[in-house]
Amino acid sequence: MAEYLTVALLSIMIFYSFGIAFNVHKTLDKENAGKLLRKLFPLYFLWGIIISILIEIIFLYQGTSLKALLMAFVAIGFLYSRQILVPLLNKNRDLANEGDEEAKKAFGSLHLRSVSINIMQMVLLIVVLTL
Repeated sequence: MAEYLTVALLSIMIFYSFGIAFNVHKTLDKENAGKLLRKLFPLYFLWGIIISILIEIIFLYQGTSLKALLMAFVAIGFLYSRQILVPLLNKNRDLANEGDEEAKKAFGSLHLRSVSINIMQMVLLIVVLTL
């Protein structure tokens, strides 16, 4: 069951990253894309937290502690992204839209951090599936 959920989580992450987020910017104007993503990202991260913790619990129950530990890192990545990065990204995006150049640089750096965490989480999920 944990492996199926891990595949599901990885699939959700790939679809969200390369399907939804990418195409929202190609389809909607900047303002509406931002509004939509501000609604979707917190939900994406929340579901990531819930599913990864569920997988972690199943792995702990099965006695596969290394897989459980890796899932804990995945869950922490979602938690950090949702609770820390999203508010900072939103704040700096708003300031950048008002012409604040420092906020624009900060947004770029925070966005890179968010993408990097997402990629690392996907790599961890692939590692879990190969163990």
